[in-house]
Amino acid sequence: MATASKQLYMRAATPEDAPRIAEIHMAAFGPNAMLHAQFPTPAIRKRLQTCVEHKALADIDDSKTTVLVATASDDPEMNADVVVAFAKWSHPVLPGEDHIEPPWIWPEGTDLDTLEAWIAKAAEVESRSLGDAPCYHLSFIGTDPTFGHRGAGQLLVQWGIQQSNASGSPLYLESTVEAAPFYEKMGFTAGETISLPIRIDGGTETQIYEEIVFTYNPT
Repeated sequence: MATASKQLYMRAATPEDAPRIAEIHMAAFGPNAMLHAQFPTPAIRKRLQTCVEHKALADIDDSKTTVLVATASDDPEMNADVVVAFAKWSHPVLPGEDHIEPPWIWPEGTDLDTLEAWIAKAAEVESRSLGDAPCYHLSFIGTDPTFGHRGAGQLLVQWGIQQSNASGSPLYLESTVEAAPFYEKMGFTAGETISLPIRIDGGTETQIYEEIVFTYNPT
């Protein structure tokens, strides 16, 4: 695993990165309450990792998606870098463009009621936040927990900010409550809070899960 002495670099993901992206996704989001509500057993979550890998492969090939990875290396010319973080940016879909994002194929046993309820709520909030304005959407970002707080996430988010400022398109994302201060420091503006009652790991006790919407307007 990368050490603190290694430098961070960013590049476009390749198909060979897909297994590592899936590994980081599960490590970063594994403790998340919503993930445990939507994928309520260890066996389902194990199958989810394979689904994440397949989705990453499809997104890497998608013309309207940029999948980025942050790597740690002593020398990027030596091709011995270690992928320590990833981000998926969906590009603006302009009026008249015909584009459908590659679909997720969810593992057997997924709690589809919870998953679809959350997707519907998030879509409603995005519409209220931006209307019909085409935007860059940060769909996922994750860092290997053993490499946290070293700037990988900032590197990947800065790419979106640069695209926004160059194109004039806003940015949109949904953040966990814990990550909200990070986006505020990056210049994003907090909006609505999305909330949904969920049950963890298929249990009977209900709790409220929340995420915060953030937008960035180009300068």
